Amino acid sequence: MNFNPIEEQLAPFIRVRSNQKKHILKLGNNSCGRQCTYPWRDPDYEIGDSFFKYVSKEDIEEGKGRPNIPANIKETGRRWTTTKAYHNQTKQYGYWCERVE
Repeated sequence: MNFNPIEEQLAPFIRVRSNQKKHILKLGNNSCGRQCTYPWRDPDYEIGDSFFKYVSKEDIEEGKGRPNIPANIKETGRRWTTTKAYHNQTKQYGYWCERVE
C-alpha cells in the first residue's frame, strides 16, 4: 500500500516504518469508529511495521478512538498491539499499532 503525500494526508492513519519508531513515545497500556479501514490484513505490512492513528489528547485520556483489532485476525497468523502514544515529529497524540507476528 503506497500513498502519495496527498492521499496520506487524507488517510485516517499513517504508516510508521521500523526506522521511524524512535519518534513514537508510548503513553501507556489502556483500551476508530467503523468508518475507518485499517491495514490489519494488508500483505505489505510485515512484522515490525506499524501505523499511527491520530486522535486528540482528550480522546487519549478518555480511552476513545483506539483502533479495534478484529477478533478473527489471529486465524491469519498475524498479531497486532495498540498503544497510546505521542508522535514527537508531528506533535500529535494517537494510537501506535504495530504488527508483532
